[in-house]
Amino acid sequence: MKNTSVKNKRHTYCNPLAIPDLPRGKDDWYPFERGMFSHENKPESVTVPDYRTISDPTVYYYDNKWYLYPSYGMAWVTEDFETWEHVRTEPYCPKYSPCITRWNGRFLLTSWNCPLYVGDSPTGPFTEMGPFISRDGTPFVPCDPCLFTDDDGRIYMYAFRGVDIPGREGEFISTVVGYELDRTNPVRVVNGPVTVIRQNTHANWWERQGGYNQDEEFGWVEGPHLLKHNGRYYMIYASPDTCTPNYCMAVYYSDEGPLTGFVCQKKNPLTYRIEGLVKGAGHGCVEHGPGNTLWAFYTIPARSTHEYERRIGMDLVDVDENGELFCPSGVTFTPQYIPSADTKKGAGENSTHELPVNTRYIPTASSFVAGREPHFSSDESPLTWWQPCDDDTEPTLTFGLKQGTYRVTASRVWWKEQGLDYAAGIVPGPFRYIIEGYNGKEWYTLLDRSDLDTDLNIDYCDFDAGICKAVRIRIVGWPKGITPGIVDFTVFGRRYVEGAE
Repeated sequence: MKNTSVKNKRHTYCNPLAIPDLPRGKDDWYPFERGMFSHENKPESVTVPDYRTISDPTVYYYDNKWYLYPSYGMAWVTEDFETWEHVRTEPYCPKYSPCITRWNGRFLLTSWNCPLYVGDSPTGPFTEMGPFISRDGTPFVPCDPCLFTDDDGRIYMYAFRGVDIPGREGEFISTVVGYELDRTNPVRVVNGPVTVIRQNTHANWWERQGGYNQDEEFGWVEGPHLLKHNGRYYMIYASPDTCTPNYCMAVYYSDEGPLTGFVCQKKNPLTYRIEGLVKGAGHGCVEHGPGNTLWAFYTIPARSTHEYERRIGMDLVDVDENGELFCPSGVTFTPQYIPSADTKKGAGENSTHELPVNTRYIPTASSFVAGREPHFSSDESPLTWWQPCDDDTEPTLTFGLKQGTYRVTASRVWWKEQGLDYAAGIVPGPFRYIIEGYNGKEWYTLLDRSDLDTDLNIDYCDFDAGICKAVRIRIVGWPKGITPGIVDFTVFGRRYVEGAE
């Protein structure tokens, strides 16, 4: 990735994560596919406009690397939690909720409504072993599965399961069930299903359906992920709806074993935020990170083109004196230190303590299309965007920072890819731009991405501090055929007082 203006950069990240090469949305294709697949042939009956999305992340640690397996496409690899490399697997698309575990020196992989696969490395290639076989010999494929290998080598799978309510036709209770799999032939179930979590809307308000958790009778639990930490088994799960801003993750734990004794922890939900650009922190995982840290990875709703359009985020997790999981900084939307950064101060102090300096300010624009005015670039909504006119050769947004002068150190741009059409050859690619600051006398460069060659739908950068009374972004290049737009443009910093740090 070229970025000549970034010098002495700190090691930080910001949500939603800047993941390169986001996969194509394929939600409406899945009824046509039996299992995982790799082709990009959109069925003719699917007429929804093209879009990109990523969700339901599983992160797996192996050989000093972390592997990210999300819905829609796999996989991404990092050694530092800062830079993610796209390594395309075969098969590529897992549908939803992929999960992976080690088995006899190899790797087992499965996902939503898919059979079991096996490969020799975390990135495959993977070959099909077949559907799972229940104890009575009936084949099945799981919904929202999780695979887990315990320290003794025993293998478990967890999945969503609906249980009918007697006397109430068409209504059911959602549960998470667990299975033990045959260590010699892991498609075969040797124990289970055992109910691990049962929806409990009366006691657990976060499980209730509705944008305000208002339905006290009907709720939802899904997306299980098992973490073992300090001998305790933590079942992380999601509620209540991937399409609403109150989507979250919560935790049960057991000191008995991987199938029994699970109790709801008091510090629930684990990840929860209902306002702003980063909200709805649901379906994901908690995994060990660098330096013996724990990290939550989660799904962020971004329902613009499709109801399942989403992005992902991550945040630091800690363990309290009672062994319960919590996020010391909550669900974050500002720059945070990555776990391997020398400047990271530890649990509860992961933030750089810098804030958005232009959010909800109304910028001026070089042009705009009616209904896509420039203020939509700073309104903290993934559903709106600024769109320049088609004949604007260098679209520009300029933000005055009111009466303030700020020490600006980072930026985030979330692009809108209007007109994306894979069949017509209008495909994703790099957006190139320059961010400039005004110090009261002249404009100067804060960040130069004019030669960027990486496909980043969201681009976050940390750069040398600049003293600014105003900031602007100039778009100097975009993918052929795409009409560029900005869902969010944020610069981060602190109020500047001359002579003070």
